[in-house]
Amino acid sequence: MISVPITAQSVNGATKGRAKTVRIDTVAGTIAAEDLGATLMHEHVSSLAPQSFYSGGGESDLELLAPRALGPLADVGVATLVDLTGGSRIANLETEFGRLHRLAMGLPFHLVAGFAYYKEPWLERLGHEGLDRLTERYIQAAITPVAGVKIGVFGEVGTSLDAISPREELHLRAVARAHVATGLAISTHCTLGTMAPEQAAILSDEGADVGRVVLGHLDLRPEIDYLEKVLATGVNLGFDTFGKEWFDYRVPGSEGQGGGSFVKWTYHRSDDDRIAALALLCERGFDDRIVLSCDMSGIEAYLNPSTHGRYGYTYLHKVVLPRLRALGVAESSLHRMLVDNPARILGRP
Repeated sequence: MISVPITAQSVNGATKGRAKTVRIDTVAGTIAAEDLGATLMHEHVSSLAPQSFYSGGGESDLELLAPRALGPLADVGVATLVDLTGGSRIANLETEFGRLHRLAMGLPFHLVAGFAYYKEPWLERLGHEGLDRLTERYIQAAITPVAGVKIGVFGEVGTSLDAISPREELHLRAVARAHVATGLAISTHCTLGTMAPEQAAILSDEGADVGRVVLGHLDLRPEIDYLEKVLATGVNLGFDTFGKEWFDYRVPGSEGQGGGSFVKWTYHRSDDDRIAALALLCERGFDDRIVLSCDMSGIEAYLNPSTHGRYGYTYLHKVVLPRLRALGVAESSLHRMLVDNPARILGRP
């Protein structure tokens, strides 16, 4: 295990100036927080390819395609990628983590594996387990390696569009309690950026260190007043869907309408909106509370051929960062969002 003393500073200043050993569990082993480097904080390597579709039922498409898709990240300076697919969206966690482990052994950067049961309707597989049982599930996931992989973050735990179901609230509370017990950070899913203040309130109510919580997909609701309201709770914002300008989205309650079993609508969010909001937040001094990513997955890449389809995982570095620089965002701000903030959030004693 590599770990060296560094000075940790939490958002609320509770640990300011106090030297401690800070480490991060990656798929390949434990590293020092200072070795994390530039980090994409919300990705889905496990969702990059659909099982063994392209190989005709043979080899795992993930193992065939991922090295080619991920390799260019090292060329643009990415040192770590956080995969938040683990949990109920994976049919066999041991098989999938085994693939993730084999993949990590051949990549020139770190992978950090997340674990959570996501949101409705994926939570149905667990039935109506109580808070104590769910908390124990999350604690065990944090302390028991699967296929040789130790998870490095709880996530992504999510809520629905404009609503938090009772079962989603239970999972938020369970993750918060497991976070307190284990020291693992939390990364959430806010559907289209909604319910962020409510998520923060629930996690805070359970004693979570909100300075080590990332509320995800806030760039999908880039109204500055709303974002500053969320920031006032002490959490970190995930500006983590760059390049996902088009979504194929199911309309809640639409089953039985139209010619199929449900109706969909197309959601659009221009990167212009994301970039403008992020530049303004940096100007207002919030760059120490924001992390960046693209939330890539195979299906959505096909819907965005001019962004993810053209640049793949390098889109953030090749397109977004130059545009932020052109708007006056300083290199120091980019470093905070890509390097300092991820290390602070993911690192634990």
